[in-house]
Amino acid sequence: MVTLEQFKNATGIKNKDEQVEALIPIVENHIKGICNIKEVPPDYDINAIKMIEYQLNTKAGYTSESLSRHSVSYANAYPEECTKGLRRRLRW
Repeated sequence: MVTLEQFKNATGIKNKDEQVEALIPIVENHIKGICNIKEVPPDYDINAIKMIEYQLNTKAGYTSESLSRHSVSYANAYPEECTKGLRRRLRW
C-alpha cells in the first residue's frame, strides 16, 4: 500500500502528514471493498494517491455550492478519475 513518503513525492503536498496518515488505511479499506480483495496490489497505488488527494482537497463531499438561495450538491462516491482502473475480482 502507499506510504506517506510516496504520497508526498507524487503530489508535492508536504504539510498534511497527520491527515494523510489517517486517510491511508481508510482508502486502503475502501479499495479492498470495491475490488473484493484482501490485499491491495501495488498497481493500485496511483488510485490510492488520487483518492487521498481528493479527500484532502474537497469540502466534505460537496460537488457544487451556490450562494444565492443557498444550494449545495453532495457526492456519495469518488469521481471516476480516482477509481478508474480498479477492477472487482470474483472469489469462488
